[in-house]
Amino acid sequence: MSDLSDTTGGLTLRDALDDPALAAARPTVLAGWNALCTPLRWVHTSEVLDVADLLSGGELVLVAGVLLGDADEAAMRAYLDSLADVGAAGLAVEGPRLGGVPQPLVHQAAARGFPLIELGEVVRFVDVTHAINSRLVAAQVRELQANDQVTHTLAGILAAQGDIASMVEALSELTGCSVTVRSMAGAVIAETAVADARPRGYARVAPIDSAGVTVATLELTPRTGVDLHLIEAACRRAPEPLALALLRGQPLTRSDQHVREIFRLLAVGADRDNRRRPEDVLAAQVATAGLGLDGPGLFVGVVAISVSGTLHTVELSEALRRNGNSVLSEIRDGAHRSIVRIPIRGSTPTGGDVVDLLTSSALPGDLRIGVTEPAPDILSLAPSMATARTAAGSASARVYVVRARDVVVAHLLDDLDAAAVGEFCTEVLGPLLDSDRADELLLTLVMLHRCGSRVAAAQTLNIHRQTMYQRLDRIGVILGGLPDEATGARGALIVAAELELVRRGIAP
Repeated sequence: MSDLSDTTGGLTLRDALDDPALAAARPTVLAGWNALCTPLRWVHTSEVLDVADLLSGGELVLVAGVLLGDADEAAMRAYLDSLADVGAAGLAVEGPRLGGVPQPLVHQAAARGFPLIELGEVVRFVDVTHAINSRLVAAQVRELQANDQVTHTLAGILAAQGDIASMVEALSELTGCSVTVRSMAGAVIAETAVADARPRGYARVAPIDSAGVTVATLELTPRTGVDLHLIEAACRRAPEPLALALLRGQPLTRSDQHVREIFRLLAVGADRDNRRRPEDVLAAQVATAGLGLDGPGLFVGVVAISVSGTLHTVELSEALRRNGNSVLSEIRDGAHRSIVRIPIRGSTPTGGDVVDLLTSSALPGDLRIGVTEPAPDILSLAPSMATARTAAGSASARVYVVRARDVVVAHLLDDLDAAAVGEFCTEVLGPLLDSDRADELLLTLVMLHRCGSRVAAAQTLNIHRQTMYQRLDRIGVILGGLPDEATGARGALIVAAELELVRRGIAP
């Protein structure tokens, strides 16, 4: 599937950098290249370092660096973090006034994957903001007009008792796209094709929801020259009338009913702390058999979210079905959940096999995915699906598929009382928490436990063995000695260090 810049009618950060008013400043991207397709909401200029409190996300901030040049390294990093945390689109700094963008700012932007732009020439910021913000306003007006066109067209068909096929045909005529409505089992409910449409990988996909559950998907595959505003409007406004038409004329198939029942049982199982009721087990067996999934095999859960707000799951579904795998899917609360049944052929499948399958596939760059370990039956996935959601949330543009087992501590921490966890970590780690380079020492403790030896831990941390020994000696001095092996105190130290890493947001 194409990236966001190919599929949205709005301006992106990349578009802003190409605008003549800003291009005159000779912008150079220093960090965050992968986020240049971020949708842009507005362009601001402000020299104050607490400007993040005034932002709502999607803004490009222009600064001359008047106050930034006097800030210390900690203040620079905090400033960059505040912009990234609020969801700003990027920061552009005039280089000539500062003699170049300060390196602490560059390093922090690189660590956060946040777009940082150096402006090589001084330009009038008022001209830049006027030029780009005028384009943004014009795009918003066109967006409203497109919304009205889609709503008026489909409302008229509904009022005339038109069916889902009539609505799909009208959408195709309005947008110039091939339009398909598919059930969650993948069956085509209605379809209208146009000549010269691009491959399906370029489709814009929107969920069609009923009572909070996705019952079908809407796919619009464009051809060259179509109005992208209309495509976006169709994805925003068409699902609701399409859902009404489906309820009126397309009862759920038996397969769709089985799929919905399985995901209902998974949600119920998670709420019951994995305590199974006999009736739930029987219902799962009936649904599994009805879908032809009761033969030998293992089940893996996959949860995908989108950092752009729009879930593009065509390629994901196709990748999961590779190698003869059967896949059940639903979209709920902004997450695409799949149950993958993997046949057992020779060696026993692992969660790593699914990770390899996904990382070797061409997937949309805005997807973040969590994968559970295999389970012998579907209900056994109930607790780990929630952990897979946490794994998806911890994924990044570089590591976009994460195994649920690697974030179990982070997931557990979300369910624990924050104050109690803080007291536990303080009691066990004490002065280590406030020591110089505490993050580095905590990471050293954790990697020593995970790797099993000082040599292996040093290799993993990419440090010399002598440095490893020095760090451990320092930890011992700070804590008044390390606890003996195989003692409760040693176990508490390891648990506290793992928890504190998560609390500090440190990724080993």
